[in-house]
Amino acid sequence: MVVKKPEDALLDVVRSQLGYTESGSGWTKFGAWWAKRHGKPEDWALAPWCDMFISWAADQVGLSAAVGDSAWTVGHAQWFKARDRWGRVPRKGAIVFFDWAGSKNILAIDHVGIVEAVRSNGTVVTIEGNTANQVKRRERSMSVIAGFGYPAYSSGKPAPKPELSWTEEIVKTLPTLKRGSRGYDVKTLFYLLHARGMGLNGGIDDTVFGAPLDEALREFQKAAHLAVDGVCGPKTWAALVRVA
Repeated sequence: MVVKKPEDALLDVVRSQLGYTESGSGWTKFGAWWAKRHGKPEDWALAPWCDMFISWAADQVGLSAAVGDSAWTVGHAQWFKARDRWGRVPRKGAIVFFDWAGSKNILAIDHVGIVEAVRSNGTVVTIEGNTANQVKRRERSMSVIAGFGYPAYSSGKPAPKPELSWTEEIVKTLPTLKRGSRGYDVKTLFYLLHARGMGLNGGIDDTVFGAPLDEALREFQKAAHLAVDGVCGPKTWAALVRVA
């Protein structure tokens, strides 16, 4: 007999609800379940239900302690973060929190779902409640994902170690540059600063780290609240290549 992993059991439950649609009044069985479970007024059955759906599904397979029991997306994300189970790396079975504005700020979270799969193109396949008033499968870009909560599906299994983002992978390969440095890495620095509007003009040798580049780098470091030392090391590279 094959025993399913807890995350697969949870995904089976959420898949079983695909197509579920709230009533014309906004009533859902998930909201009604939440109201009864927590002694809330009956009108909670009409409340936004994306997080109550996740909590309901977890309860169906006895995973509330691992997944959380919440009706508030912000509080749910904070619950994971307080347990050192919060990150930006997508994984099957992770609880995914969305910020449509793309700020990555927990306090700005708008919506929640669960990760069904991670695509090779960098998108994430999710199942979400209260999306177009239904339980639906979606394919989401990382640009609208604030972060992931990693449920403790096995009590003996440690929280997943943070993995390097693509930005950190790039930074690992870049050398420390300072005045007098030469080569194509200096050219990379030159054009990153130029893209940030740091005042580099034409006619400058973009492969030599001279006075104009030193001045522009210090201006950038000051604006980015970094140590203003004219040295492009890991922290400065990371700020230069960030996407958000």
